[in-house]
Amino acid sequence: MKDIPTSPRITQIKRNRKVGQIRLVLLFIILFVCIIGALSYFSSYSKLIISNVVITGNNIIDSNELEKKVDENITGRYVGLFDKANFLIYPKGKIYNSLIINFPRIETLSIKRDGLNTIHVSITERAGSFLYCGVSLPEKTEDIGENCYFVNNDGLVFDKAPYFSGDIYFKYYTEISIVDGKILGSNIFEENHFHQIVRFIDGVISLGFKPIYMVKGSDNIYSLYLKSTNDKPNAKIIFKEDNDLVMILDNLKTAMIEKEFANEINSKYDTLSYIDLRFKNKVLYKFQ
Repeated sequence: MKDIPTSPRITQIKRNRKVGQIRLVLLFIILFVCIIGALSYFSSYSKLIISNVVITGNNIIDSNELEKKVDENITGRYVGLFDKANFLIYPKGKIYNSLIINFPRIETLSIKRDGLNTIHVSITERAGSFLYCGVSLPEKTEDIGENCYFVNNDGLVFDKAPYFSGDIYFKYYTEISIVDGKILGSNIFEENHFHQIVRFIDGVISLGFKPIYMVKGSDNIYSLYLKSTNDKPNAKIIFKEDNDLVMILDNLKTAMIEKEFANEINSKYDTLSYIDLRFKNKVLYKFQ
C-alpha cells in the first residue's frame, strides 16, 4: 500500500482548526472563571447580604441563642466562593434543621425572607404539660421537683426544667430508653401508652381525686400518688402495666357510685393508704 501525500494546505487547515478549538476552549474557561469570579464578588454585595435576624414566638428560648445559631449557618462561603449570607442562596434548610435539633422545645418553625437583608424566624414552643423527674421518687420530700425535664402531651422529653416546688406540674418517675445517650428527645412511654395513662389520670381526677405524680417500678407496678392533706403520707392508686386502664377506671367509678364506699374514702381520706386496682373487677383499699 502506498502512502497518499497530504497537501501542505490541508495540513495547515487542520492545524488552524485545532488551534481555533484550543483557543475556543481557553476562551470558554476564561469566560467561565470571570463569571464565577464576578458572581463570587457580587454574592458579598452588602445590599444582597442578610444582616438582620428577627425572632418571634419564643417565650422561654433565648432569642440571642437562636440568632447565634442562625448566624453560624450563614457565616462563610460555599466552596470558598459564594457568600452563604446572600439572600438568594442562604441555607434555609440547614438553618431549619439546626434550630429543630438544637432547641427541642421548638414545636413548629418557619423561616421566611423579609426584604433583601432580613430573615424572619417564627416559632411556637412546646407546652410543658408534665415533668419527668427520674427513675424513682426521692426519699426526701424537699427533693421532689429537682432534676426534672419538661414533657409534652405525647410523652416527649424536650427541655430541662427549673426547680418546681409543689404541684405546679404532674410528675412522672420511671426508667426510660435514652436516645443517643441523651434524655432530651426521649419518650417516657410509647406514645399510645402515654395517651392511655393521661386519659386514665384525667378519669381519676374526674372522680374527685388529685393525682400529683406517678411512679412506675421495675416490677411494672404503677403507683399514682394523690395530694395529701395536713402533711400526711400520700395515698396512692396502684395498677399494673398489663391492666386494661379503661376497665379498671370503670371499676373505680362503679365503686365511687356506691355511697358507702365514697363516704368512707372521703371521710377518712387523710388516713387513706392505697386503692388497689390490680385485680379484675375488684377495688381493694386500705387505711393507715
